[in-house]
Amino acid sequence: MSFRFLITLLVFFVTTLIVILSGAVINQLTEEDLRKQIDARLNWQVQAVSSEGSLATILKLRRFVQRSEVSNASLENLFDVQIPTRIFLNNDLLLYTDGFPQILTTSNNGYSNVSVDGQEWRVLTKTIQIPVILRTPTFGKIGIQAAVSRDFVNTTMQDFRRTFISVGVIAILLSALVTWILCGVLLKPLKRLQNYAEKINDSSDLSIRIPVEHLYSLSEVKVLSRSLNSMISRLDSSSTRTEKALETSRGFASNLAHELRTPLTSMKMNLELLEKHGEIPTDERRNILNEIIIQQDRLFSTLESLRLLARGDLSEINVFEEVDLAPLVNELSARQISNHGGGNIDIQFPDPPPLIFGWREGLTVLFNNLIQNSYVHSNLSPGQLKIAIDVSVEENWARIIVDDNGVGVEEHERKMVLERFKRGSNNYAQGSGLGLSLVTQQVEIHSGRIEISESSMGGARIEIALPIIIEPELD
Repeated sequence: MSFRFLITLLVFFVTTLIVILSGAVINQLTEEDLRKQIDARLNWQVQAVSSEGSLATILKLRRFVQRSEVSNASLENLFDVQIPTRIFLNNDLLLYTDGFPQILTTSNNGYSNVSVDGQEWRVLTKTIQIPVILRTPTFGKIGIQAAVSRDFVNTTMQDFRRTFISVGVIAILLSALVTWILCGVLLKPLKRLQNYAEKINDSSDLSIRIPVEHLYSLSEVKVLSRSLNSMISRLDSSSTRTEKALETSRGFASNLAHELRTPLTSMKMNLELLEKHGEIPTDERRNILNEIIIQQDRLFSTLESLRLLARGDLSEINVFEEVDLAPLVNELSARQISNHGGGNIDIQFPDPPPLIFGWREGLTVLFNNLIQNSYVHSNLSPGQLKIAIDVSVEENWARIIVDDNGVGVEEHERKMVLERFKRGSNNYAQGSGLGLSLVTQQVEIHSGRIEISESSMGGARIEIALPIIIEPELD
């Protein structure tokens, strides 16, 4: 069912209900008004006949008199000859006019309804004492009755009902027709809106937007158009992110398969070599086992990096807290020195050190991989390696610079090595290619910035900026 048909149907039923209710009220009021008019005519007629001058003359002459026959006649004491009237003297009929219905005499004063031969009459009866009227000692009472047929009321009401029904039907049909036409005019903007939506749906081009200001004058349609445009924008953004994520996932899966295949293939070949050649010399056997252990460590390192990447992708704001960088960096540096059997790490922090609103585990991954990157991707022994970590505060940012004296990163590769499974040409250790991508992920999670350049120490410089929540209190 269309909206246009629904509105028209609703108006049709509402108009019908209004016509029926108003017709019933008007019919009742009209009938009541006609009844009051009849009662007023009857009362005027009885008052005119029973006036002292008119009644005395009528009783004296034994007939109803005209105005010229009444000496003191006035408009108030003249009766209407069109209203049937009769007079009783002591319940005996004395006078009557033509057309009075054949009804029994009634001694009850007031109005009454009488039916004679299927015809309805409205009758007013008034009883008057003779001495009061004639000022004579004759005792008795006079009854005056006037009657008006109610047929004209019924006829009038029937004519009214027929006319009202005809006008009501025309009004109902006309209101439905006008509503149908107006709905068609008012729904044109929605039709155009539908055409644009279908165009976007058919073309699958989410860059198309619905024009708002120049095509639609109704504020509601403008609001709806803006809401649709906002929804399309979100769908476009979501679709772009989804496509990018799918592309990244496909590349990630391909790179992952390649990264896992290499150490697994090497481990398989070495194990098969040990199985087939049991007489291999001890030194060569030891070298093969060492190679297997190296490949196993590389495999474990890759899987652990993937776990951390996945955990970073699923991080939420509710895991964020205030983190003091100084103890965190000092602890991680000491651990790396211990794991690699040496190294010189110089750490500089402002006093007091800045606080970061961040994910503690994510920041641990960030600094751990920053320091480990200098160990892994260099051609120096731990004793020769030098790492300098300088933390400073600039406005609302914590500026972190990590320098080393390793081999550095070629200028054209500095953005590439931040991606997953990407290695620089100076990568002597042939790592997993995930270390700096973990750092980049955490920088993005914490709304920061990262940049790689050449260090004054001859190696790589990695500069990171993270927003702080509490500025250091300077003395």
